Amino acid sequence: MSEKTLLSEIVHCPHARECQEDISVENPCRKIVDSQNAIGLEKFQVPEPWSGQIEQAPILFLSSNPSIGSDEDYPTWDWSCSEVHDYFNYRFGGGRKHWIVDGTKSLLKDGKYSRSTRFWAAVRQRAIELLQRNVSPGIDYALTEIVHCKSRAETGVEEAQEQCVEAYLLRVLELARAKVIVVLGARAKQVIQSQFNISTANSISEFVEIGNRERFFAFLPHPNARTHRSFAKCLQGDELEKLRAFLR
Repeated sequence: MSEKTLLSEIVHCPHARECQEDISVENPCRKIVDSQNAIGLEKFQVPEPWSGQIEQAPILFLSSNPSIGSDEDYPTWDWSCSEVHDYFNYRFGGGRKHWIVDGTKSLLKDGKYSRSTRFWAAVRQRAIELLQRNVSPGIDYALTEIVHCKSRAETGVEEAQEQCVEAYLLRVLELARAKVIVVLGARAKQVIQSQFNISTANSISEFVEIGNRERFFAFLPHPNARTHRSFAKCLQGDELEKLRAFLR
């Protein structure tokens, strides 16, 4: 499946559409879709397939689901295929607009930029730690999630998780070119360990073949967790050097 086809399928997810078009239908995604309080598809902030050039980036960060901001200049259902392709693949740079600056500040509807997003700033630091140099967001690393619909404080993620993982997770990881997939937070960690039969004892996996490519999974706390969050503090023995060597 091509990148454009998969991106379009996630952005126009049939489960999200069903929940928006029929308020009576029972669907595991009901809670997360309704959490936006968007009246009509044209107001609905679409599911986020990934951010960055996923077919090139050597590092992929994987978390639970994207947060939502009502003031962000973000795709809704009525954006064209070319517009959403530009947004998600070139969100960190190279697109028709500067959607995000400095890898941390998103473009708002009024043309201004948000304050630095803590999550994005933390992810950038982890990429710098891995590559041991300054990084280009969206090129050196991309981001994706277990559940693609946006919500605040993981609202609806637990209910939607199984359906979203079954529909999209493996195909997104097969498309990604990342050598190292950094899993952030307990929820994403549990899903990946279950899906790929990875031991819970280690902070990194053995090689896992996905899409005819060998990958490492590395597990870190969520950037908002009140604990150590760096590779140096969380990995054991030579695990960090093993990841760095694989990325060279």
